Amino acid sequence: MINNLLKIGALVVSGRFLKPRFKGLLLLLAFWFVIRLLHAEYISYVELSTDTSFLWQASLLKITLYILGFAAYFVIVERRLLLESKIEQEETLIQRHIEGSDDGFNFLRKKAKLDNKSDQLLRK
Repeated sequence: MINNLLKIGALVVSGRFLKPRFKGLLLLLAFWFVIRLLHAEYISYVELSTDTSFLWQASLLKITLYILGFAAYFVIVERRLLLESKIEQEETLIQRHIEGSDDGFNFLRKKAKLDNKSDQLLRK
């Protein structure tokens, strides 16, 4: 029973973690797959032609593109998520500050509906 609850909890946590990152991770994996495919094609060409003069440069380019792809993912996706979480934290902090202090208008904030001038005149 506990084991099943832990599995469900792990799935929920994983889902909440991956949901905002899913598109970015999918694009990153597709980019890495294309790089790997192109590099494999070049390696097969080198095996057929036996011209290994640019082999180390191709490998260095592959590694560099992997790193640049990850850096682009981090800047685009993770930075946006970090900024959104900071904005949410600031908003909750401001809301707590507003709720915690009495500025003299709390009685108006607690009303369901504010009366306009015509409602005030009709009541008199």
